[in-house]
Amino acid sequence: MQQGAFADMLVCITEFAKNQRFQKVSLQAIETLKATVPNMVSCPETMLYPSPDELSDVPITEKAAPIAPTTKMTRMDLHVKYWFPVLFAFHDILMTGDDLEARTRALGYLFDTLVTYGGEFPTKFWDMVCRDLLFPIFMVLKTRSEFGHFRNDEAQTMWLSTTMIQALRNLIALFTHYFDLLERMLDGFLDLLVTCICQENDTIARIGSSCLQQLILQSVKKLRPEHWSKIVTSFVQLFESTTADQLFSAATKGAAPESQNKPYDADESGDGENSLQINGLAPPILDTYEPDEILKEHSPDEKRQTVTNIDLEDYKPASQLQQQPVVTAARRRFFNKIITKCVLQLLMIETVSELFSNDSVYNEIPSKELLRLMSLLKKSFSFARKFNADKELRMRLWREGFMKQPPNLLKQESGSAATYISILFRMYHDDKVERRQSRDAVEAALIP
Repeated sequence: MQQGAFADMLVCITEFAKNQRFQKVSLQAIETLKATVPNMVSCPETMLYPSPDELSDVPITEKAAPIAPTTKMTRMDLHVKYWFPVLFAFHDILMTGDDLEARTRALGYLFDTLVTYGGEFPTKFWDMVCRDLLFPIFMVLKTRSEFGHFRNDEAQTMWLSTTMIQALRNLIALFTHYFDLLERMLDGFLDLLVTCICQENDTIARIGSSCLQQLILQSVKKLRPEHWSKIVTSFVQLFESTTADQLFSAATKGAAPESQNKPYDADESGDGENSLQINGLAPPILDTYEPDEILKEHSPDEKRQTVTNIDLEDYKPASQLQQQPVVTAARRRFFNKIITKCVLQLLMIETVSELFSNDSVYNEIPSKELLRLMSLLKKSFSFARKFNADKELRMRLWREGFMKQPPNLLKQESGSAATYISILFRMYHDDKVERRQSRDAVEAALIP
C-alpha cells in the first residue's frame, strides 16, 4: 500500500491465475487474490472503513460510505484506487481464463465480495461496477461475433453454458440483495433479461425466464408502481419480440428470408429430417397429429361423424409416394427462427401463468398493469387462433417443408386463453378496493 504498487501486484497475481498450463498455480493465485480483500480492508492506509468515532458527525445517510483521508481524496477516489483493481481482477479471470474451475472460483469470489462489502460502496462506485464489470459479462449475447477472446466456437459455447449462466443467476441475486441501492438501474437489469430470453439457445432463454421470475419474487414487497410499469413494459417487449409474424409470409412465393446472407449456425439443421430440433429443443408448441390416431378410438358409426368433423384438418397426402420437399439451408434457418419464436412465446405464457398464480405477486401488482399484461395474452390468443384457422396457409407451409407435419399453435391458443380467463376471473371476484375499482375494465376484457 505504502509503495503504491497495490494495483500492479493484483495484475501479476491475475496473470498467474490465467496461466494455461498449471491449474494448481491458477487456483492458488485466485485464493491469494481472495485473501487480499480482508487485508486491504483492515489496512490503515486505505481508510476504507473508519472507526465509529470518525463517523460520529456524519449524517446517517452517509454512514455507509468511508471518510476520505487527509490527502483530500474523495470516497469515490478511494474505492476506485483500492476496490476497483480487486474486482477487476476477478472479472478478468472469469472473462478470459481458460480453466473452468478457475473461472468458477473467480466468479464466486467476485459476487461474494460484492455481497459482503457492497453495502459500503458509494452510489457512483456501484454505477461504475455495474457499467464496467457486471453488465459487460453478458455483452456476448448482443455482439457475439465481436467477442473475440474465445479460441473457437466450442470454447464460446462452453463459456456461455457454464460461466455466463451462473453469472446471470448471481447478478440477479445481487440485485435483489441490494435492491434499495440498485433499484435505479432496474431498466438495465430488465434489458439484460429480455436479451437472454430472446436467445435462440433454449437453455439461456429458460434461465433468463427463471431469473426474471426470481427478480420479481424476491423483490415483490419492495416493488412500487413505477417498478411494475417497467416490468410490464419488459413483458410487452418480450411478447412482441417472440410473436412469429413471419408465419403469415413464410409461405409466400418468392419471399426472401432476411437470414439468407448470415453465417450458417451449426446448431441449426440444414435438412428436413431434424427440422423440429433447434439447439437441442423439440418445440412443444407446434403440435401435430395424425387423423388416423383420432379415428382409432371410435366405433364405425362414430368414425363417419368424426371424419366429417376433422375433414378440414386432414392433410395426409393422397399418395404415400409423395416426397418431403427439398429445403435449402438458408430457408431451413429461416423456418427454424420462426419455430424458435413460437417456442419462446409459449415460454412467456407459461412465465406469466406461473408468476401470477403466486399470491404475493398477484396481490402487489397494480390492476392497471395487470390488465396491461392481460392484453398481451389476448393478443397472443388472437394471433394463434388466426393462424390455426388458416388451413390454406398451414397446408402451404407443410408442403414447402416448414415441418414434417402440418403446423399449428394449439398450445399457444389454449394456454394464453386459459391464463387470461383465470386471472381475469380472479380479479373480478377480488374484493380489495383497487380490484373493485377496476371491475368495469375487467368485465370489458372478460365478457367478450
